Amino acid sequence: MTRTAVVVGAAGGIGSACVRRLAADGYRVVAVDADERVRELPDCRPVHGDCTAAEVLDEAFADPVDVLVHGVYHWVRAPLEELRREDWLRVLDVGLLSAWEAAVRLAKGGRAASIVLIGSVQANRAVAGAAPYAASKAGLASLARAAAVEWGPRGIRCNVVEPGAVEIPVSAEHLAKPEIRGPMLDAQPLRRLCVPDEIAGVVAFLAGSDSAFVNGETIAVNGGTTALLPGELPRYS
Repeated sequence: MTRTAVVVGAAGGIGSACVRRLAADGYRVVAVDADERVRELPDCRPVHGDCTAAEVLDEAFADPVDVLVHGVYHWVRAPLEELRREDWLRVLDVGLLSAWEAAVRLAKGGRAASIVLIGSVQANRAVAGAAPYAASKAGLASLARAAAVEWGPRGIRCNVVEPGAVEIPVSAEHLAKPEIRGPMLDAQPLRRLCVPDEIAGVVAFLAGSDSAFVNGETIAVNGGTTALLPGELPRYS
């Protein structure tokens, strides 16, 4: 029987890689995004709209779902004292609450399933000016643990993938700056950045039966940057 996967945030670099990988693995993929480019993704049923809207999620979950991948986020960059309440609410609504709402819809389907939430290395490491984004990503880990405990008896697993720096179109201009890219690569034990297909591979693992006993976990996919002692650079290479 063909399994169904819903990918929320499907038009982004990581999301579109997940759509491609899951479709290649034989899933019937439902791709959700507010970006019009979602309509151009191959091998999927596109759902165009804001994932915080109930009617959009209702359309995405019209049929029982076996896998949910949630990777949508909203970004506001500002110092803590300059952030507005509406900034926080929008970031948390898109990045955290919509994950909970999508997961609840999956759980109501009444079948064993896997939920994969796309977090970030920023859930555990601070970057100046990105507090709401980091808080939303940190919240995903807590959501995954709660879902694992409450829904595990029903055969529903929930895990988080936390990427580090990924080569995606939205950050290409920023990462191309020598003053940004140089120090970033210097702090990478693998001496390169991640590509979206590498995140999609871990997502596919968590979606499938090979990870059947992995539940409530956070898997870092950052090339070893969190293993590096702060202030040090990789040596002996």
